[in-house]
Amino acid sequence: TTGRAKCRGCGSAIAKDTVRVGDAVPNLFADKDGAEAMHWYHPLCAAYRRPESFLQAVEGAEIVLPDRDALAALAAAGVAHHRLPRLDRAERAPTARAACRACRVAIPKDAWRIALLFWQDGRFAPAGFVHATCAAAYFETADLLGRVRHFTPTLTDADVDTLARDLAAGPY
Repeated sequence: TTGRAKCRGCGSAIAKDTVRVGDAVPNLFADKDGAEAMHWYHPLCAAYRRPESFLQAVEGAEIVLPDRDALAALAAAGVAHHRLPRLDRAERAPTARAACRACRVAIPKDAWRIALLFWQDGRFAPAGFVHATCAAAYFETADLLGRVRHFTPTLTDADVDTLARDLAAGPY
């Protein structure tokens, strides 16, 4: 309501007077048992990162949510493919030290990789990487480019083209 909240999905500010989605999570720092904290998300970020919570939130919501059906479909895909909400961003590997979580082979320097996040203890934690070529098999779907573009806004059109080729190429 004030424009001070940051989205827990993408990290950017949630503008004042825009629709946001709240997710009540256990407050690990509270003195009393059962205390909760509210994590706020842009609607699209909530559909991508916390699909179960998003679907529960919009199910009983009285507020008009733009593109509600499309967002619900994205969230339903995240529920159907349980690894899909782990997708964080795409980047070029700065070194060759990381191993792919799907095939366990080292990711070569300057190769496209997809960063992963796990939801644990009420927050997102970095969880490694997968080759862009292993991503479709790991996430059990090839429909990844929309999510990647959303969470990696710095991608150029040339980056998107090469990344799309890698995503479609198949296992490493």
